[in-house]
Formats: sequence, C-alpha cells, structure tokens
Amino acid sequence: MTVLKVVNTNNGMAGAHRVVKAEIADGKLQLQVHMYLTAEDAANNQNLRWQEYPVLPLAALDVQDPWGSLERGLVAQVDGVLEGGTFVADVAADDLGTARALKWAEIKAIRDQLESGGFELAAVGRFDSDAESRARIVGASMAAKIARDAGQPYSINWTLANNTTVELDADAVINVGFALLAHVDGIHQRSRALYAEIQAAEDAQAVASISWTAPAPEPTPEQDEPVVA
Repeated sequence: MTVLKVVNTNNGMAGAHRVVKAEIADGKLQLQVHMYLTAEDAANNQNLRWQEYPVLPLAALDVQDPWGSLERGLVAQVDGVLEGGTFVADVAADDLGTARALKWAEIKAIRDQLESGGFELAAVGRFDSDAESRARIVGASMAAKIARDAGQPYSINWTLANNTTVELDADAVINVGFALLAHVDGIHQRSRALYAEIQAAEDAQAVASISWTAPAPEPTPEQDEPVVA
C-alpha cells in the first residue's frame, strides 16, 4: 500500500509514501517512511526523494495488519507529515482501470496542494490561498467593488504569506481577486487536461508516464473588475 499526499521536501515535491521500517523503542513505534514523487515510483522503489522518521503510539499497531495499521496511523496523526493522506493499492502491470484511478488520485492531490499553496501578484507579493484565505479574498474584492462603484473610499491592511502587511485600496483588492481567479483556474485547467490524458491512455504504462509538469500559474496583469462569487 502507498499513501498519497503532496509534501514539499528538501529534494523537491514528493507525492507517494511508504512505511519501510518499524521498531519499538521506549514504548513507541519508531517508523521510517520513504517518500517518492509518484505512486509508481513508490511501488517500484525508485526515485526516492526523501525520508521521514515519524513516531506513533504503540496502540496504533494492529498485528493482524501491521503495515496497513501503521499507514492508517500516520494518515490519522494530527499535525503529522502524512495527516489526511489517501491510501492506494499497488498497480498491477496490466491493470489499466486501477492505474487510471491511482493516477487521477495523484493528480487531484497535487491539484489541491497547489490550489491552497499561495499565489503571486506582481508588485504586491505572495498571498495565501487556503480555503479560508480564498473566501476572505472573494469577500474583500466584492466589498471593494461596491465601495468603488458608490464613490466611497476603501482600503484594507492585508497580511501576506510571509506575514508582512500591505495596505490595499479598492483597485488593488480587486486585482487580488482576479489573481486568485487566474491561479485557481489555471490549476484546474491543467488537472482537466491531465484527466483527459489519463482516460485516453491505452495501457498502464502510458498512464504511469503522465505527470504534472506544468508550472504554477504566473502572476496576472492588473484587471478592472472583481471576482464574482
């Protein structure tokens, strides 16, 4: 079994992870986790990106399903490196249906990570784009549009991803909304194109060759209208 979750390591992004070693020490489970770029890499033990050494309570071990129980424990571990990951079975060489499902799960994990990973706006800085931040940006851009249309002054102090603050007027906030829209739309366009490639692939090997190679969306030029929720 493999756990899918996009993790940024010192050697680049890793999306598939396997528990390769477990020891009991000081009443706890000391694990070794290998981290690979793709699920195919994990299944074939190739292109190792990184290793982590998480710790689980001994109660997490199920002797009837030792490796599975450790993976479940890591996915359920609050604030753990693999918290919220997805389990997938290894793909047989000729199993096209499973290969497609596995690759799509991998692509969705990357898509969601990128969508929530922040975006740049030229001459302003980098903005957070997790779900809460996206909602705040949409709300602020709509409020800015209403104020501008009414001829009312509008400004807001916004905390950027690096925890510095900038003061934004109505036009600037509207531009942030447009940049968010371009960020999300570009990522989803890429994922839809990859989904079409996955469905068109004629064998598991062709599916395995598909990867998210497009760069994250670039900063967008200034716009005149806000994002509409």
